[in-house]
Amino acid sequence: MLMDCYCQSMDTETWQDNECLWEQSRYFYRVTTRLALHSPITYSEDVSRAMMEAKTQGYIIKQDPLILLKSGLFRGEIFLEINPPGDPADCREQSDNASCRKLQGTFYTVITKAPPFQMGDAVDKLARDLKKKGRKVRDLYLCLANCPACSKEKGNRTVIFAHLEPILEVRG
Repeated sequence: MLMDCYCQSMDTETWQDNECLWEQSRYFYRVTTRLALHSPITYSEDVSRAMMEAKTQGYIIKQDPLILLKSGLFRGEIFLEINPPGDPADCREQSDNASCRKLQGTFYTVITKAPPFQMGDAVDKLARDLKKKGRKVRDLYLCLANCPACSKEKGNRTVIFAHLEPILEVRG
């Protein structure tokens, strides 16, 4: 499973302008990665490292795992999907120091062909569009459908995952 290419099969019909509900928690092994203005520098190496570390810690990597990137200017995080751990309490929804994270809830997804250095514009547009619909974004994740090793040949293709705040019912 260790390789240079980490492209993910993300079909347009499933992920373009789609709201999906993850009723069951999905679990991810988290590692940090270096970025330069949102562009991954060591993406493939860090995904490989996440796989080795997760296996060393006893986690089982899902078959065809979802790989998410939480981006920043110079530092980010890679989330590698794993099977539920033996003790789900080991994974937290929000924790800065936990290597295992769980994600659950409603996600709105769009596909963009913007290069990483222009991802801020694509994310801002998505956030504005969701705000117009009355939705609040809790967190954002990127899924590099075409990994950095292949993007020169295949082009940039990224799925933006907007983790949405639950809609609060107003009772009157």
